[in-house]
Amino acid sequence: MRHWPVKTAGMVLAASVLAFTQLSCGTEKTEEPVSQTAEAPEISASEAAREESGETAGPSLPGVSETPEAEVSETVKPTQETGEVSPSPEQEGAAEGEGTLSPPSESAPDSVFGQPETSEPTTDQKMQTLLSGLAFPAGNGTWSAYVCNLAENTDGAVNPQRQQAASLIKLFIMGAVYENYDALVSQYGQGSVDGNLHSMITVSDNDAANALVSYLGGGDGTAGMNIVNQYCSANGYSSTHMGRLLLQSNEFDDNYTSVIDCGYFLKRVYEGNKEGDPVAAAEFSLLAEQTRRNKIPAQMPEGVSVANKTGELADVENDAGIIYNVQNDLIVVFMSENVTEAGSAQSTIASLSRQVYDYYNGPAAESGGGGAVA
Repeated sequence: MRHWPVKTAGMVLAASVLAFTQLSCGTEKTEEPVSQTAEAPEISASEAAREESGETAGPSLPGVSETPEAEVSETVKPTQETGEVSPSPEQEGAAEGEGTLSPPSESAPDSVFGQPETSEPTTDQKMQTLLSGLAFPAGNGTWSAYVCNLAENTDGAVNPQRQQAASLIKLFIMGAVYENYDALVSQYGQGSVDGNLHSMITVSDNDAANALVSYLGGGDGTAGMNIVNQYCSANGYSSTHMGRLLLQSNEFDDNYTSVIDCGYFLKRVYEGNKEGDPVAAAEFSLLAEQTRRNKIPAQMPEGVSVANKTGELADVENDAGIIYNVQNDLIVVFMSENVTEAGSAQSTIASLSRQVYDYYNGPAAESGGGGAVA
């Protein structure tokens, strides 16, 4: 069992536990380039709930027809998470029965991070310096972060505990659907499967997500959630768990994931897309069509592309994205819960994402050193 090096580093107003490693970024998805705005718009809690409720279904996916700031265990592995549907603005409080935090699941202390047979983890000083300088807000939730420098094959995480997934669970629903794509298309039709995938990812439609989970279970949502969880377990996402359908009550169970699970999912998509894998290419394409650009993409320079998936609840702000078409492509994941100021949390994700981008792609990075870290 591989154990990750863990290092404690000073954070603004809080001490954070950092886990660093060098990884072999060798699989799946990437997202389509999208230009960003200079500043992240502030979104109210009710608007944030929208992501979970979703919008209208999109067109079929082209070209796929045939085929608490807390301590972290030294070993972290992606686990199962539940899919989340964002309610409409009016639903934010009510339909977000999910808006109330259910007790967080325990982390998997004996799990292995990522692909067990890949390169041994090492502490990368440049990554360590970056992560030590990420300043999370005091008094506005519990935060975790993951960064992968795809060019240098290094990564690291801050406080990578299991947290509420919100709509990040939809990444893993998508993965399970593509793993069973041919059978689902045969039973439900390609137009229905592709249309629901497009709506679930690009506008975070919750009904589309629930429909796909039902498809996976042959019309049974509970059976479909079991398929999603089996997919997560088989692929090493040990902190991800789907315990309820989107917009359903979280009284007895909820949907969970971690920044590491999401980061490794995106790395598999990125590498698979580069290698010409059709499933990874389809996933990357959907992520690149994401319409919610107010967090990771919001403060990126003109011309920088981001393929991402957001997640929001009344007190949760998440985003996981691939930053590409730059000198050093990156994967960045931020998760927060118990947030009291949603707009401020969104701005934090936007500004920290830009800080990570500048560190690896700014003028200082071009000369061989990391950019300035505040």
